[in-house]
Amino acid sequence: MPIKQSKWFKLAPYLFISPFFIHFAVFNLYPTLYGFWLSLYQGVSKLTYAGFKNYSLVMNDDVFWKSMWNGLKATGGSVFIILPIALMVALLINQPFIEKKKGWFATFFFTPNITSAVAVAIIFGFIFNRSFGILNTVLAFVGIEPIGWLENPRWTLPSLIILLTWRYLGINILYFMAGLQNIPKELTEAAKIDGANAVQRLWFVTLPLLKPIMTFIVFQAIIGSFTMFAEPFVLAGPGQSGPEQSLLFPTMYIYQQAFRLQNFGYSSAVGYVFTVILLIVGIIQIRLFQDKK
Repeated sequence: MPIKQSKWFKLAPYLFISPFFIHFAVFNLYPTLYGFWLSLYQGVSKLTYAGFKNYSLVMNDDVFWKSMWNGLKATGGSVFIILPIALMVALLINQPFIEKKKGWFATFFFTPNITSAVAVAIIFGFIFNRSFGILNTVLAFVGIEPIGWLENPRWTLPSLIILLTWRYLGINILYFMAGLQNIPKELTEAAKIDGANAVQRLWFVTLPLLKPIMTFIVFQAIIGSFTMFAEPFVLAGPGQSGPEQSLLFPTMYIYQQAFRLQNFGYSSAVGYVFTVILLIVGIIQIRLFQDKK
């Protein structure tokens, strides 16, 4: 004879999963909807409905597009400098003669990623200092004049790329190592038997099989480059954007508009335009990495 279940017993599964939905509604859904509502208003002490005027202003805001251009340049540095180096190091670590040391290398390379971004930026600020920075001290030994790494807009982005390379090279190495572990050794051995050299095995076997993890890594690099805050904020100095706004990134611009200028409506509009652009870039990137049938 079946046991009659009480009403509370039937509700139990929903009660168990309710904390997630409550948390999502309070800390994700509500801020998202409120931010969009706020983007339709202008003013500081008294909000005035302005429709989509803020969005029109954002599309014609040269400073915003300057920050997006900086993000694009940082993305180029991440994708074409950091990721190739990470892949080469991961391929080296994946060689049989280093296999027993993989755990040690993983710990060594992951350490910078768990270091505070603010602390890293402060240390590199000293390294890049024109007067007493260790980098200019080393360059002086080979006869190179001191470089204003954080004073000259020509050198601010290379300085930031150096910092990002130290901080994020390790985690990308680990991503590539994880992808390499999933490549059957039988495939590379078969290609070797068929006469493929090391470059051919890399191009025709390893890289195609790394496509899923590369899609993730490139997407992470794009998002991370555009949404940087702590590193350029500390390098530029409190309330600054670097020489000729060369260290201004979209998240910094949103912060400046909201918390320095108290222009919350416009800041919300900037955030939504920025989000839509990243969404479009992400979709394009995923489509480019998809297998064409």
